[in-house]
Amino acid sequence: MKPIHHHSRLRRRLLASATVTALVAAAPMSAQSGVCSQIVTASMKMYDSPYHMYMVDSAQTDARLNGGKPTVSEAISTGGVTYYLVHGRWRKSPITAADLKKSQHDADAANKPTCTHVRDESVNGEAASVWHSHSVTEAGTSDTDMWISKSRNVVLKSDIRMDVGGNMGKSHIMSRYEYTNVRLPAGVH
Repeated sequence: MKPIHHHSRLRRRLLASATVTALVAAAPMSAQSGVCSQIVTASMKMYDSPYHMYMVDSAQTDARLNGGKPTVSEAISTGGVTYYLVHGRWRKSPITAADLKKSQHDADAANKPTCTHVRDESVNGEAASVWHSHSVTEAGTSDTDMWISKSRNVVLKSDIRMDVGGNMGKSHIMSRYEYTNVRLPAGVH
């Protein structure tokens, strides 16, 4: 039997990984003939804009660690720094917006998604375009649906399904994003 602190460290790594995944996987850079440009443009704004992300990961990975319950978490990004909520406490991520931007750029060469405009609909009363992207990389297969504001051109929500195979298996991360009144979490600097 492994010590409890091992599971805690693993959970934190998975949460940090899920946060990175939610941001990087939701922002495929490569595009076939500019079709993905709507997704790229909206996603790139996240590196420069403060946001508060609410995320639910209902992956099989978390079910093993979390007694079969989805993991609910939050991330706040402001000033190029991301904070995430772990066990009721906010923690500063070692991964900066610049790191994420570089990761996205580095993945660009291998990531060749296909992108499709699916439909238009409303998210909390705001008109949005729904886009679907599918990509296959050496890390796994990813299918992402993104709701992009028609007026502000920012990501309002995303639904990411990844299959990385092996022990990590499948991941299903649903996120929603808020861009107004974003503040540092209480108790962090």
